[in-house]
Amino acid sequence: MNNELRKLQLIDIEILRNVVAILDKNNLQYYMIAGTLLGAVRHHGFIPWDDDIDIAMPREDYEQFLAKNSNELPNNLHVKNFRNDSNFKYYITRIVDDRYKVIELRNRNSKESITNISIDIFPIDGVPNNKIKRNIYYLHVLFYRALISLIQKDNIDRMRKRNFLEKLLILLGTHIPLNKVLDAHKIQYKIDKLLKKQNDDSIYAGSIMGAYRVKEIVPREYFGEGRLYEFEGHMFRGPSDYDAYLKHMYGDYMKLPSREQRESKKHFEVMS
Repeated sequence: MNNELRKLQLIDIEILRNVVAILDKNNLQYYMIAGTLLGAVRHHGFIPWDDDIDIAMPREDYEQFLAKNSNELPNNLHVKNFRNDSNFKYYITRIVDDRYKVIELRNRNSKESITNISIDIFPIDGVPNNKIKRNIYYLHVLFYRALISLIQKDNIDRMRKRNFLEKLLILLGTHIPLNKVLDAHKIQYKIDKLLKKQNDDSIYAGSIMGAYRVKEIVPREYFGEGRLYEFEGHMFRGPSDYDAYLKHMYGDYMKLPSREQRESKKHFEVMS
């Protein structure tokens, strides 16, 4: 592991500890998800070549944190999302540390960008119980999501593996100036309204705006009341049924990827 990666990981942990202290104090539920949970179960901490921390919160708790409790964050941390920053490119919420910046190269064709070190918080929303309605709902959300990506084409991760349709849409997006006719910020609000429509009694739930899209929707019972997992010497909450969740997301999740895949997806340098 290189020193820059470890430096970033340790700052991420500090951010997470501050956030979780507030969530626990106010009895707000959260779960480690995706690669963060995988790291907790398989490595008792970060996946060695990963730098992200992702947590998710039930929608009601997520909204309460943003509206009432985020002002309890230390002075060096602040909330960043599309609601308080019209130029923010993502639907999720980021908890940003103002003290540290990172120079990031996202893909081979991109220019270096400077961002603050942060962790991500996703809302957990239900989806329709009826399979046909659920699939229509997925298409609706993913259509809006694709539009935002094409409007913000400079932010597309071109190193990510994509299917033929995604590659075709990206190709079209690079030649059609959608940002001239569509407003990504307004589309974020359309997504927000759509995601909030589903009831808490839905059988399936998750964070469709996460990196794995529809794959992140699982039976709600996987989340359950949650349980504690060790992560870098600290205890954080994750789904009750981690095994079912991780098998759904990754298959044989205890098997390490090939050496070629064990490298950071981004190249960066931490600035203080």
